[in-house]
Amino acid sequence: MATLGIDNTKIALVDKLGNVLTGANGIYKYTDQATTDTSGIFTADEDTAMGVASLALSNLAGSTSDIFGSNKLVYKSAGKGAPQAVLTLNALPNEIKMAVLGMPSDGKGGFTLTGKADPNVRVAILAQSAESFDETKPVYVGLYMGVASEASATWSTNNANETRTTDALTIAAMERGDDGFGKYYFGSASKFDEDAMIKDVFKTASTTNP
Repeated sequence: MATLGIDNTKIALVDKLGNVLTGANGIYKYTDQATTDTSGIFTADEDTAMGVASLALSNLAGSTSDIFGSNKLVYKSAGKGAPQAVLTLNALPNEIKMAVLGMPSDGKGGFTLTGKADPNVRVAILAQSAESFDETKPVYVGLYMGVASEASATWSTNNANETRTTDALTIAAMERGDDGFGKYYFGSASKFDEDAMIKDVFKTASTTNP
């Protein structure tokens, strides 16, 4: 699956069943949109987050082990991977980032550094790319549920040039019941349904962008 660039990433807070949280419980809970939010989905793109820099997926499959019998290699035992994504954005809005990381607000502009990820704060993401040699055919990957964290941050001085950092979130995926970790979606596939894709990744969410 060769891809070309990355267009946007949709992000939502979800409950333990993978249902999208909205309003005062959702991704906009620390913003003025908390009272009017009905979708619970934040779209990170060039307008809202100065663009998405990258999405790196790892641990998509577990290791295999050899099974021998009758003096031959007769089978491969396949272990299960625990997918992880590193989502890098140029400038994720601060309040959205704090909601995704599960950092408690003091109600006065402060957010507590707790020293650990909060497994009870879960996010779903859906990223859009395109086929490597046909940008008119979108390619998507969605993770139904995961725990986001930010292990480090470095602020450096400007000099003759500006020193600018990005927002890099590590999302450790969890399985959503029998649905698994997530799915790939291909715009070129027969009967591709974008609305069905949105409803699959963001359960109970509206397809209307906030």
